Amino acid sequence: MDAYKKEVWFTIIMSIILVISGHLGVFFSLFPVHGYLFGFPIMYIVPILVGWFGVLGLTIISGKIGNHIDEAIEKENQENNKSGEEVI
Repeated sequence: MDAYKKEVWFTIIMSIILVISGHLGVFFSLFPVHGYLFGFPIMYIVPILVGWFGVLGLTIISGKIGNHIDEAIEKENQENNKSGEEVI
């Protein structure tokens, strides 16, 4: 049951991080920043880069961690089956 709790918390935390990463432009509209990065205004290029590459990186990391949690759940289920406990 412990692995299921980890999966629930992991899902909640990653969802919040992905939403923040994907909607970073809102923060820049609330708190405008002046300056340039790669020749583009920071308040435009940073949300685009974080939105594209940040979400891509977070998705890859989320997939790898999610696979480890799924393996832990399978292992926990196998241990419960060996001990005779009923798995829901």
